[in-house]
Amino acid sequence: MPLRAPTPCRHPGCGAVLTSPGYCDAHRAGQHRDYGRARRGFDTELGFYQSAKWRAVRAALLRAHPVCQLCAARGLLVPAKVVDHVLPIKDGGARYDESNLECICTRCHNAKTARETAGRRPTTP
Repeated sequence: MPLRAPTPCRHPGCGAVLTSPGYCDAHRAGQHRDYGRARRGFDTELGFYQSAKWRAVRAALLRAHPVCQLCAARGLLVPAKVVDHVLPIKDGGARYDESNLECICTRCHNAKTARETAGRRPTTP
């Protein structure tokens, strides 16, 4: 069987020569991490949710509304754990506007997120 010609690592500026195309050992893990972050919008979302302003707004809202607002509408008293955007930021919702924020429990948040995600998935004909 013929041997494959050596190829350089795909990482810019790396001079490592490989026997198969791709990334060298030093750059393989970083490439996977960067790809995953870019695909999920990791850096922009993480930066927002870890900002001091968001943490302060979140804490103030949870103090003001300690019970899940969706469960309370059904007569249930469940502790709120999540401050959720009524209209997601991806769809143009305001980040800090209290009229676009609601305090909800983890169960309600997971159900709402699942509905939103299902609505974004392309349908197959």
